[in-house]
Amino acid sequence: MNLIKSTLGIRGHTILYVLIGLLVSEASPQAADRLEAELSSVKLRLHLLENRYRHLCNFYSNLATNSSLPVINCTECPDKWLQVGDQCFFLITDKQDWSFSAQNCREMGGHLAILTTREQHEAVEKEGRRIAGFYTNYWIGLTDIENEGDWKWVDNSTLTNPFWNVAKSEPDNNQSNGLDGEDCAVVDSYTQTWYDVPCSFLYPRICQMDAIPLQ
Repeated sequence: MNLIKSTLGIRGHTILYVLIGLLVSEASPQAADRLEAELSSVKLRLHLLENRYRHLCNFYSNLATNSSLPVINCTECPDKWLQVGDQCFFLITDKQDWSFSAQNCREMGGHLAILTTREQHEAVEKEGRRIAGFYTNYWIGLTDIENEGDWKWVDNSTLTNPFWNVAKSEPDNNQSNGLDGEDCAVVDSYTQTWYDVPCSFLYPRICQMDAIPLQ
């Protein structure tokens, strides 16, 4: 019991000394200058470590391509973008039509998302739940507006690995909302499946770009 009391007493005094130290440092220009110098030193060391990491990562990757070593990604995404493999994704929750959404993604240096793997869908679902649970449908870069039934990605590549919601007979080109039918696709992030909808509808969007190689 005495040991516990002694320990608590030491902790209490330590906290008190820390508080006093903080008050003194705030009141002392010399202490502020020392803190600024220390922060600059830490920032420099961090920059050197980042450069060292980039070098080692690229060196490792070169070795891994010719061996049985597991491959790692020596790439990075812009701030707030989600990285999946060598791709970056950004879920934007303001609602726009498909054409505006596609243009907006291009202006950001990317394109509407081309989702080709289950890993990408799972990452999108996790991110969608994190940022806004009541948003589930997001525009992706898939359309058959040029030729009905011939679904193409925004990079003009052919759809080869579909994730349509077959339980609801998607895509169905339902014309109840107009004779133009449903020529653009959204992903339901929760079910990880796609629906075709009119391109004029307003939905959030997913932008995508290649991850940037570490230099």
